Amino acid sequence: MLKSFGKGMFGCFGVFIGFIILCIIGFAFLGSSSDSNTSKSAGETNTTNSSDNTLSKEYHVGDTVSYKGYEIKVNNVNFSNGSEFETPDTGKQYVIINVTITNNTGQKQSYNPYNFKLNANGNATDVDEIVTDSIATDRLNSGDLDNGASVTGNLVGQADPNVKLKLQYETSFWNDETVDILLN
Repeated sequence: MLKSFGKGMFGCFGVFIGFIILCIIGFAFLGSSSDSNTSKSAGETNTTNSSDNTLSKEYHVGDTVSYKGYEIKVNNVNFSNGSEFETPDTGKQYVIINVTITNNTGQKQSYNPYNFKLNANGNATDVDEIVTDSIATDRLNSGDLDNGASVTGNLVGQADPNVKLKLQYETSFWNDETVDILLN
């Protein structure tokens, strides 16, 4: 009786191991076909984005940069030497960039001033200078825009006004592409 019990136990154990092996093989096939579909979808998306890509040209103050309904416009740029109590670093001025963001994507979109950089001759810095209202009011903060809504605010950085300046915008919504808007 012990011998037949052992054989039956080994037989059940063998069936169990066989089932596990089949499951692993099945998951391997499902996983690899799923991965190839994902790659294919990503490739198709990139192709679509490339044909809709309006981010390849050069933009200037007053131009509206639009991508899938998300629009950014630099309305104007002003420079300031500061005040008696706050001054920019030596050789630099405060750069006050007035920006309007409009959401026509069909869904709520977030915005954040940390998606913007002030690029001065290839050196990109944050536009998060803290200055008093005598230098710049209406700072652009972070938030969410409903479809059809707009927000306007100022971004403040420091740079030498005599070098090539551009405002750079990068967010994952735009597939991590950087948009450059020439400021001077």
